[in-house]
Amino acid sequence: MNITIISNILPYPLVSGGTQAQFNMIDELRKKHHISFIFTEDAKNKISGMRKLQELWPEVTFYPYSYIKQLCNPKFVYEKARRALQLIFTPQRQTFIVERTLRPYGVEFSKDFIRFVNNVITNEKADIIQVEFFPCLHLINYLSNNTRKIFVHHEIRFVRNRRLLSSLELTEKQKKYEAMIKRQEIDDLNKFDEIITLTDKDKEELKANGVKVPIYSSPAAVNATISPYSEWNGTLSFVGGYAHIPNQEGIDWLIAHVLPLLNNSNLRINIIGKGWPNKYKTNNINLCGFVPDLSSALKSTIMIVPILTGSGMRMKILEAAAMSLPIITTTVGVEGLYFKHQESCIIADTPEEFVSAIKLLSENPELRKKIGTNACKVYSEKYSKQALAKLRDSIYN
Repeated sequence: MNITIISNILPYPLVSGGTQAQFNMIDELRKKHHISFIFTEDAKNKISGMRKLQELWPEVTFYPYSYIKQLCNPKFVYEKARRALQLIFTPQRQTFIVERTLRPYGVEFSKDFIRFVNNVITNEKADIIQVEFFPCLHLINYLSNNTRKIFVHHEIRFVRNRRLLSSLELTEKQKKYEAMIKRQEIDDLNKFDEIITLTDKDKEELKANGVKVPIYSSPAAVNATISPYSEWNGTLSFVGGYAHIPNQEGIDWLIAHVLPLLNNSNLRINIIGKGWPNKYKTNNINLCGFVPDLSSALKSTIMIVPILTGSGMRMKILEAAAMSLPIITTTVGVEGLYFKHQESCIIADTPEEFVSAIKLLSENPELRKKIGTNACKVYSEKYSKQALAKLRDSIYN
């Protein structure tokens, strides 16, 4: 089967849950299908990353839409310059925070880009067009009507928006704009032939909000090696890049509301991921940046997932589970996954609960081992790479 994937994220290097979700699924599906991959070149999606993927996947064909061509579009240049100035001069102004949340900077659907995409689809004789990630969703309005089209919804945007903006007092105009963005998301989803969500919860959320086309739940896979529990080394680990707003929000909440209640000067926290500014570095918090070998960085630690907003599937939890790490997470962090409180994770939604969970695990070696071992069992039974690729392949068929 010929599958053409269109994405605003190139799945290399593996610096985020989104890149891992794409990489691991394609890594399995390329063995059975011919994959062509269209992406927009930018500071994150570099040609050097594409070349590395070409070495790993010689049977996959890549089609980068060059950054130079994007700069030939005046609207693209204007929006990029405007956002850059706002980030410099008014980053904390509520109007900008709301706009940045509701209108994420993404792909500009110029006539040249649309022509480029449809030419690739025609030349590749695509049986299925697969569009991934919210910034590409609106592309459905410009695609050929003759080919089956699937949208992979990694994170429901209107759910993410609702949670991110819940602490702000929106104006009536902003409330109407949020409602309009939600309607547009649902309208665009209904123009696809099928939708794929990463969790059953997201599937039910879309159904409840008016998505009528068939929806399939097909979790993303992590390329993790299953390993047995190893004794805790006294470190808590968080995995996630600074650019993802729910990650920033979660760490800010941890620092402002959890750590002051902990009163443990010996506890170490590793933040693993790109882009974290030095202001987050303290005597207790170490900024590790991007690490090529995540398993070595996480070994013998406790995984913390203080995520308060967002939607979709937390790949970091699957990575921790495969390594038999004990996990402390919020309800949002584990949403849609088959992990249970006090069996395969500990769920803590308030600062007091999070502190209690940290103290409980740090003082109880038997409970640490039980939680970590059970988490690994859930991963093995529900989320192995081969099983999830088989499920996705059945959806294509």
